[in-house]
Amino acid sequence: MIKRIIDRLIFGGLLIATLQIPMLADHYLQYLSGFYDANKQQVSSYEDNARLHGFDSAESLINALLQEKNSIVRVDAEQKRDVLQQHHMLEQAIETLSEGHLIEKALYMFNPLRVDELQRVLIHFKPGIPIDMESIAICVVIAFGLNSVLYLPLMLFQRRRSKASRPAPSHT
Repeated sequence: MIKRIIDRLIFGGLLIATLQIPMLADHYLQYLSGFYDANKQQVSSYEDNARLHGFDSAESLINALLQEKNSIVRVDAEQKRDVLQQHHMLEQAIETLSEGHLIEKALYMFNPLRVDELQRVLIHFKPGIPIDMESIAICVVIAFGLNSVLYLPLMLFQRRRSKASRPAPSHT
């Protein structure tokens, strides 16, 4: 009986923990959206400047600036290139977090390369329960799976112990 209570408590804890993933993904998306909007304004100004000076894209303007002899112009071009690269990464992140499946979102958020970003998101995160059924269903399945994985060694140990305690069959 105690084992069943503990099993249910562990499952409940796992379920509550997994239910936070969709909520965290939404919070993460909001965090990145603000950053993306500011970044997009900067990229738009680069594109406007490129068209104004006869370039077909911000990338072609930056490539031209990278060829300049003046080091300050090259450094500025490198910074602009970094902003464009960041913009492309933010676009992919927004797409993953807004349209991806829960597993894709979790893999994005918990990527070790983004630990600092995740920590900044977690500062303002408030736990909750998602309201969409797909997220709830996936979280229940994940919680069952994790619960099974946690109890697998215990079940194997109990089977081994019960086999050892059975009397050996007599051969008469």
